[in-house]
Amino acid sequence: MTPIDILGWIATGVVIISFLVKDILMLRTINSMGTVLWLIYGGLKLDYPVMAVNLLILITHIIWFLQDKKLTFNKFKQL
Repeated sequence: MTPIDILGWIATGVVIISFLVKDILMLRTINSMGTVLWLIYGGLKLDYPVMAVNLLILITHIIWFLQDKKLTFNKFKQL
């Protein structure tokens, strides 16, 4: 198993963990981290479909965070 393969498995784990979280803010935050790992993985493998889907997912998360920034800011203040 190569280091790139290990990165792919770590990305998989992070994304799966994100779906075990009930809080939507934490889900999106953890999922965004997994998405970034998948983007790095896809870039290292030159796997454009993996990069495309994860870039779109990350953009979706960013839009959600920006639209919901008051809720997001207040939620992080409580942590």
